[in-house]
Amino acid sequence: MDGRIEYCPYCNVSLQCEPLPKELRNIMVMLLTAQEKFAISSLEEDRVTKWECPDCHKQWDRIK
Repeated sequence: MDGRIEYCPYCNVSLQCEPLPKELRNIMVMLLTAQEKFAISSLEEDRVTKWECPDCHKQWDRIK
């Protein structure tokens, strides 16, 4: 974990969750923290194209 906290670009709410418990870290591909944002995928592009804030529900483009 690099200590960086991500915020919604619209409502400025923190998108950082609590650290994952140690017993779940191997299951979650060694993720130490989770993000509280929704991934919006494109079937045509076969990737995540946007993120959505769970608080204000606004979307922003994924940085490539």
